[in-house]
Amino acid sequence: MKKSLLALGALLALGAAPAAAQEAGFLGGIQIGKNADKYEVRLGGGAYDAGPFTPDSFSGGVINGEFLFPSFDFLQGIGSPRPYIGTDIAISDDPIHVLYAGLNWQAYLTQRFYLGFSLGGSLNTDSKRTNDEGDERDLGSNVLFHLQATAGVDITEKLGAEAFLNHISNANLGSSNDGLESAGVRLTWKF
Repeated sequence: MKKSLLALGALLALGAAPAAAQEAGFLGGIQIGKNADKYEVRLGGGAYDAGPFTPDSFSGGVINGEFLFPSFDFLQGIGSPRPYIGTDIAISDDPIHVLYAGLNWQAYLTQRFYLGFSLGGSLNTDSKRTNDEGDERDLGSNVLFHLQATAGVDITEKLGAEAFLNHISNANLGSSNDGLESAGVRLTWKF
């Protein structure tokens, strides 16, 4: 399931590339802060504990949701990032649920195709979990850093789709840092 979700995300990004290449400004007019004045809702799903930086000893699905707010004027100097709050609700035998918040940047490579990055913190339901096979996941703390990478495309002015990768860890500041990741796809709605 993890490989198929990651492949689906890659196809979303690659499928948008030919259309993006035909638009004016491809790799010549990157626009940052395009949606700085908008609210946005993101909802989707994916694979729990799927990503390049964590062990895959835990598995299952994840329901992902986010709400982004308009950027504040004083953030213009750093690219007008939008504050966000989000959650990963794990559908697994041994779940760790996550509530996260921070700032989100988007860089439009064309009028419709963008790459995104988020930086913030998270609160997690557990810092340590053991699965049925005896594998232990030790995050080191219930309060951790949250990083997110996205690749998306605007289908219409308000509706879009994107692939996401969430990474939660303590950045090796604790005695243990197994980390936790989720990857998947979701729909977006701007208003």
